[in-house]
Amino acid sequence: MRLASDEHAAVEARRFARSWATGHAVPRPIVDDIELVVSELVTNALRHGEPPIDVELSKSTDGTIRGEICDRSTALPATNPAPGYRGGFGLRIVEARTTRWGSTTQPNGKQVWFEIK
Repeated sequence: MRLASDEHAAVEARRFARSWATGHAVPRPIVDDIELVVSELVTNALRHGEPPIDVELSKSTDGTIRGEICDRSTALPATNPAPGYRGGFGLRIVEARTTRWGSTTQPNGKQVWFEIK
């Protein structure tokens, strides 16, 4: 799904994630985690990346959910060493709610991915 690069992108991404997960019979607690992680990563792409922003979700045969958020920036995300009242907790949330996550550069930007089992 390609997102508009505006203040509605995170809301749009959460709706997409919830709809996708519900349609793939994902258990409710995991649906909530997928929605939260997608929202955090899209918000990071909006703040630190470059449009366009694309979101893809898939489910493997063993039940692993994989999410991919792509944007045109090649700057890879890094955990904020000193989060505070203005934020900076996003990647810590991603780490806490996923089995694993990471990022890779691509010819046209980067991909930030996560997996939830």
